[in-house]
Amino acid sequence: MQHGGQISAAYNKNNDGYDYKDCFKFVKPFIATVDLAITNLEVTHAGKPYKGYPQFTAPPELSAAIVDAGFNVVVTANNHSCDGGSKGIIGTLDVLDKLGVKHTGTFRSKKERDENYPLLFEKNGFKIAILNYTYGTNGLSVAAPLIVNYIDTATMLKDFAKARKMDVDYIVCTMHWGDEYKPLPNNYQKRWEQFCYAQGADMVIGGHPHVLQPIERKTIREKSKLTVWSLGNYVSNQRDRYKDGGIMVRAFLSRQDKAIVLDDVDYMFTWVYPRQEGITKPFYILPDFNYNGYYTGFLTPDNLAAMNLYFSDSRKLFAEHNKGNIRECKAASIPRINEVYRSYLQGYYTVMVEEHNTAAFKTVLTTEMKQYFHQFTTAEGKYLLLSGMSSDKEQAEGNRNFLADIGVTDTRIVFIDPKTLKYNLP
Repeated sequence: MQHGGQISAAYNKNNDGYDYKDCFKFVKPFIATVDLAITNLEVTHAGKPYKGYPQFTAPPELSAAIVDAGFNVVVTANNHSCDGGSKGIIGTLDVLDKLGVKHTGTFRSKKERDENYPLLFEKNGFKIAILNYTYGTNGLSVAAPLIVNYIDTATMLKDFAKARKMDVDYIVCTMHWGDEYKPLPNNYQKRWEQFCYAQGADMVIGGHPHVLQPIERKTIREKSKLTVWSLGNYVSNQRDRYKDGGIMVRAFLSRQDKAIVLDDVDYMFTWVYPRQEGITKPFYILPDFNYNGYYTGFLTPDNLAAMNLYFSDSRKLFAEHNKGNIRECKAASIPRINEVYRSYLQGYYTVMVEEHNTAAFKTVLTTEMKQYFHQFTTAEGKYLLLSGMSSDKEQAEGNRNFLADIGVTDTRIVFIDPKTLKYNLP
């Protein structure tokens, strides 16, 4: 979500633009571990003036950052789909299409829906159908030919039948439903969950309550199913207890004797931290981790207490109400992520592409080579284009040689200092 405070915080006055990439920097390494990463976009891109609650319209740079973070499917059917009217629905789809990311839930026309729904995602020999519905749109509507997917028996029966005929291996249904700020599912959610499973769904993933609700693994007709009643707030400006965080849920699928099997399921709690970084203020999405162990004062005492309270509340809820074999995953338990966090918090050597080398910038940002680069924002709001995070200068020199071999020259090695938000020549 993008409340007004988040939009203001993302504005970089020195560049007269918006940037959200830092928001996802602590979860991006985790997202990179999966094949299919789905997120709910609960704002529209209806254009200026950008604004938050009650009718959201956010800068397109938000979706650009979502794609940069590694999400490869965006669902758009939720109670804020119609906030910007027809301009909002069309503008949102135009932005997502320009970014080249798969999306579903809202459509420009019946023809577009018929051709693209259910959304099909194929990877590693798996064919997965993704469906997306919302309970409503806050009393707002848009005129035909635009379509928003509502939770509706007749429509969903046809959609599930079509999915089954597509010869897919797995059906994931994402539902926008439930009572806001309630920690347990209501009867409406339970009724529609049963409906989805009766029609062949394999997973039912929910959002809208803005707080966490439990996760359940269950066996239906001898097949293991997964329900996430509510993912909470992945990122928003809601700072009250229970509302200031969410979870990422990860499921592993395998093929056994031609059947698709749900193997391990884990989750990672995340807490939202609006931290002033020079002239910018990223709303960091933070997994549970000892940040102050690497960077004393990264979290103030009040923020540390709020974060720990969110994690404590969430673990208590899950201990009481989760069902089935589901485990928590912690960032510190993943060696690669642990090393990335150390670099973020203590600093690192890297290769910086010189700003005046416009040819190199163009080459990097418009080709597959961009996977080797990341952005850093200085205290003054200047964006640096960097490659690699090395523990010493020698390692960075090796990376510099690699870049030269693939045609990126006019670079230099620098040390990034996260406390001063500056780069230094080693």
